[in-house]
Amino acid sequence: MDPQQTNQQENKNNAQNDQPQVQKQQEQVKLIQKEKEKCLEIKNKAGTFFNESKFEEASDLYKEALDYCPLDDLQMLCILNSNIAICYMKQQDYDSAIDYCTKALKFNPEFIKALINRAESYEKLDKFEDALEDYKKLKVLQPQDKVIIKKFIDLDLKVQELDEKRNFEAVKALKNRGNQSVLGKLGLNEENFKLEKNENGTYNISYKS
Repeated sequence: MDPQQTNQQENKNNAQNDQPQVQKQQEQVKLIQKEKEKCLEIKNKAGTFFNESKFEEASDLYKEALDYCPLDDLQMLCILNSNIAICYMKQQDYDSAIDYCTKALKFNPEFIKALINRAESYEKLDKFEDALEDYKKLKVLQPQDKVIIKKFIDLDLKVQELDEKRNFEAVKALKNRGNQSVLGKLGLNEENFKLEKNENGTYNISYKS
């Protein structure tokens, strides 16, 4: 067999060896496409239930759609988790809503809807500091959005007031404990101490004779 025939035979053998691999890849592409279509079909059905205010059924279907969603389709994974979160919000299950918003944001940390919904859920649970953190991110992402800016300012003021209240109550509790124990034994009471508020909302205690 001459060199040309040898090369031809080698190419033929290589082509035959590559056929199963190519066929396998084609089958995999078809399977992924089929799963994408199934995912979209279930998502659309879930949307119908949502529009009918059947939020529990919609949530179950969105979760089923996740099972068919390809792992590399980050945007769809984000949207499905966000939709599940909205279903829980409609049912006033804000803890679950926060969990699914957080899952959505793992796939797209800048997904505005999930950030807003998580912040709203935090606020419903009186977790104002957490809500404020989300609005800080939203303010960076949407610096011209007046609604977001106003909400950020309102939450910031609410958190400051909450911090002041906590600081005051903590200092008051400390002074009361002191009156009942150490200060009492020393012949002192809370009148010997002055409570002064700092500009940042914290408090200082100074001694006065």
